[in-house]
Amino acid sequence: MGMQYLVADVGGTNTRVALANEGVLQADSVHRYRNAAQSGVVEILQDYMRNHAPQARPSAVCIDVAGPVSKDQGHLTNLDWTVTSTQLCAATGAQHGAIINDMQAQGMALSHLPAESFRTVLKGTAQSGNCIVVNMGTGFNSAVVLGDGSKLTVPGSETGHVNLPVPSTEIFELHQYLKARFGFASAEEVLSGRGLAHTYAFLAQHNISDPLLSSQHIMAHLDSDPIAVKSIAILLEVFGCICGNLALTHLPLGGIYLVGGMAQALADHYANSQFQSAFAAKGRFSEFMNQFSVHLVQDDRAALVGCMEYLQLYEHDIH
Repeated sequence: MGMQYLVADVGGTNTRVALANEGVLQADSVHRYRNAAQSGVVEILQDYMRNHAPQARPSAVCIDVAGPVSKDQGHLTNLDWTVTSTQLCAATGAQHGAIINDMQAQGMALSHLPAESFRTVLKGTAQSGNCIVVNMGTGFNSAVVLGDGSKLTVPGSETGHVNLPVPSTEIFELHQYLKARFGFASAEEVLSGRGLAHTYAFLAQHNISDPLLSSQHIMAHLDSDPIAVKSIAILLEVFGCICGNLALTHLPLGGIYLVGGMAQALADHYANSQFQSAFAAKGRFSEFMNQFSVHLVQDDRAALVGCMEYLQLYEHDIH
């Protein structure tokens, strides 16, 4: 069979598991789990090995998680799940186990995705350099991608928990609403699935005790609900602002790459929104912002590819 890896992308809502043989992700091996129906990562991997890959004998396993990672342990921010590399090996029979942050996985994948995986949101003048991946899904995060080709370094990050930027009076009022509700207004409380629901509740002047609408419900009623339309507009303005902040912080001349379910759900809304103007609204540095391109990654398997590439590079350094 040759070299075989097991890889898993553990998000806040879903987990995808797959096999990779000889450095090639096996598309027909990908299986998705709904996290709400599972008790943890170990249960998912055990089910996958038992019911979907009983003949698999992976030499190494790598998972990415949406949350902070230490050398041998990962914890999901939006789920009460913790997993260790020892548990990964026990669940899969692999000799080596690794846990990386989901943004690290997305960054590791960039050089290994086909051109059709990308949809340009903003076209910049720069052609090469470091990159940034920005995730908007169940949560929000970003990571800088240093280097190019196969030699990439992707430091971890917890960008979603920085202060929410306030580029306008209306968003300042949203900031105050979130601060009253949670004690702290983070970027993630707007730039995420639940963040869209928070913005809608703020605009509709719902009581704090009222149940939140789902992001799916809000998106489904854009043709009939002006508050839903306004909620999307605010989200995109904040998204553009913070992506512009990240561009100035890291100077990603190789591009900014948007990933995550919410980022993809908005694919048809970037062009006619304040995303571009908010991205470039940096005072005397506004023209400087024309260098940076922004692309949407439209490949749900990207993080799995990133986990595979991580093992390709570092398996022999993993205990």
